Amino acid sequence: MSTIRLFNKHVNGHPDDLGAVTAFREYLAAQKVKYPAERVLEAVATAHGLTVADLRTTSRRRAVSLARHHAAWELKRRRVDLSYQAIADALQRTNHATALHSVQTFVEYVKRGYYAAERDAVARTLEDKA
Repeated sequence: MSTIRLFNKHVNGHPDDLGAVTAFREYLAAQKVKYPAERVLEAVATAHGLTVADLRTTSRRRAVSLARHHAAWELKRRRVDLSYQAIADALQRTNHATALHSVQTFVEYVKRGYYAAERDAVARTLEDKA
């Protein structure tokens, strides 16, 4: 969900409502604490039997690139405040379009039901540490 759509959901159509805006800011701050980018990357790497360093390599091996797609998707999903460039930076990529491609690719995998076990493992890991 985009930050704007999430904002609209929180303010419930009343962007002048200071309480709703404050609640949204608090939500974003809580997500930063609950899901630091490094922790999300660790959870994804572990779920795929890799290391965070593997996710950040330039390797094009299928297992690594799919895990990297998953990492970008998890970051975008759990940290709506992160831009695609910030996600690319977390994965040591140079271009925001790389992160965008990763997220779009993994969305298609999710629609097809692929990598459910890995997604569940990441969810369990992140919720256990919350």
